[in-house]
Amino acid sequence: MNNDVNNCKRYEIDIFDNHVIVLDKDRRILIDTGAPVSISGEDVFEIFDRTFATKDKYHGADIEQLSEFVGCHLDALIGNNVLANYVFQIDFKNKLFSVWDSFPENEINQEIYVDADFRSIPSMYVIVNKDYPIISWLDTGAKISYINSQYVKDLIAIDQKKDFFPSFGEFDVPIYSLPITFNGIEIPFNFGVLPDQLESAMLSSNTKAILGADIFHHFALTFHYKSEKIFIGTING
Repeated sequence: MNNDVNNCKRYEIDIFDNHVIVLDKDRRILIDTGAPVSISGEDVFEIFDRTFATKDKYHGADIEQLSEFVGCHLDALIGNNVLANYVFQIDFKNKLFSVWDSFPENEINQEIYVDADFRSIPSMYVIVNKDYPIISWLDTGAKISYINSQYVKDLIAIDQKKDFFPSFGEFDVPIYSLPITFNGIEIPFNFGVLPDQLESAMLSSNTKAILGADIFHHFALTFHYKSEKIFIGTING
């Protein structure tokens, strides 16, 4: 972790199985905008020079069980109860997680952004297959992106992967190729389809998709909860 005069704290990212894991000395911390709470093995956890209360479980899984699901040791999952206090950037190209106490006007291009709703999981509009504007969550804890099955019903799966949800366990995921338009730029993208029970719980109302960590292979994104904007950096080639 490195600090600078702009009060920016920078950490190396380990992109483990497409999970965003921040390395802080000998600690491994999963960054999850899809989680409203943070969990660790203790009642509190020190992160970003502050100490926050943490839960012992998220959807029934403690940090050891979550580590088993992810496939590597984790010291904490940091969710929106902590992340909402900061401005932060995820940059896969440089494998950096940057966090500021306030918006760094001299470091971020303020002209390129998408509006987002930060009342729970960050959500925004994306255009799927050049045609369908849909509401999508941006969930940094999701290693696979997902879409409601109605959008891929006429497509053939190109792959199959495994994923998990803590209260549901592991499951197989059919993967479909479907381009999206994000901030006016069309990019190739892969979506999975959730098991029926999870799709009904997550993607059956207004929200029709989940953009997971795949998006960071194309863009460095800066989350600013207070302004309800996600600022877009250079395309990561």
